[in-house]
Amino acid sequence: MHETDGTREDTGQIRALWAEMARGWAAGDAALFAANFTPDCDFTTVSGDKPAGRDGIEAGHAALFDGPYAGTVLDARVVAVRFLGPGLATVEAESTVSAPDGKPLTTTHALAVVERTPERRWLIRAFHNMIPAPRTARRTREEESDAQPAPDDATARPTLRHLAIVARDPEQLARFYTSVFAMELFHRDPDGSCFLSDGYLSLALIKHRLDGDTPVGMNHFGFHITDTAAVSEALTAAGTPKPAERFTDRPFAEYRAMDPEGNWFDLSEHGFGGPRPPAGPAGRG
Repeated sequence: MHETDGTREDTGQIRALWAEMARGWAAGDAALFAANFTPDCDFTTVSGDKPAGRDGIEAGHAALFDGPYAGTVLDARVVAVRFLGPGLATVEAESTVSAPDGKPLTTTHALAVVERTPERRWLIRAFHNMIPAPRTARRTREEESDAQPAPDDATARPTLRHLAIVARDPEQLARFYTSVFAMELFHRDPDGSCFLSDGYLSLALIKHRLDGDTPVGMNHFGFHITDTAAVSEALTAAGTPKPAERFTDRPFAEYRAMDPEGNWFDLSEHGFGGPRPPAGPAGRG
C-alpha cells in the first residue's frame, strides 16, 4: 500500500467505506450502500451503465437487492490506497458477490477516486467497476506482436465470440463442458445461469424459466464489434430493425439485433468475458 500524504486515520476511514458498502449490501439497504458516494459521483457499472450520482446508485442497487441479487452477500476488499495529495486518493478494490448458500457468483475489480469533504468525511467521488476476464496464460511480447487483429482493433472485422443455450440444468451442462472440453466457468448468475469460455467463444448456459415461453436449446449468438453506430447503420441499410439496447444485469452485451429470418444476436464493444485467446497463426481471432 502506498501512503504518501495520508494518515493512518485517513486510510482507516477509506477502508471503512467498503466495509459500509458490504454492510448495506448484506442488509439489502440501497440507501446505506449509496451513502458512501458523493451526491454527484461518477459511477460506472460492469455493464457500462452510468447511473446519475448517488440517487442513481441507490435506485440501481435497490432494483438489484429486490431482484437478482436478493439475499446475496458482498465481500469487499481494499487492495491498495494511493494518496495523490491532501484530501484525495485512488483506491483499488476487489469484491465477490456470493449467493445465500455461500456459492460465489461473480468477482469484480474497481478503481475509485475518494476525496475528503469539508466536514472531514471521506466519500467516493468516482467509481469504475469491471468483471476481469480470466487469462489461461500470459503472452510474451513476441507473441503479442504475432497475434491476430483483436476485436477492439479498429481494423478488425466483427468476430463471432458468443453462443447462448437455454438449459434446464445449467450447472449440469457446465460440469459437462468443463470436464469433457476443459472450458472455464468464469461467471455464475444468481438464478444459476453459467458462463463459460474456451478462450475464444463464451458459452452462456441460461436457466430455463418454467413460467416462460422461451424454448430450451440454442437461443442466440453474439458478435464482438468495434463501432456500434456503424454496425447499426449497416443493419438498418440491410432492412433489419435497428439494434435495441439491452437492459440486463448480465455484463456481456450491450445490444440485441435480428437477422432477416428472425435469428437473434448480440452486439458488444467491450466483449463477452472469459480468457483471452492465445496468439499465433493457429488463433481464431
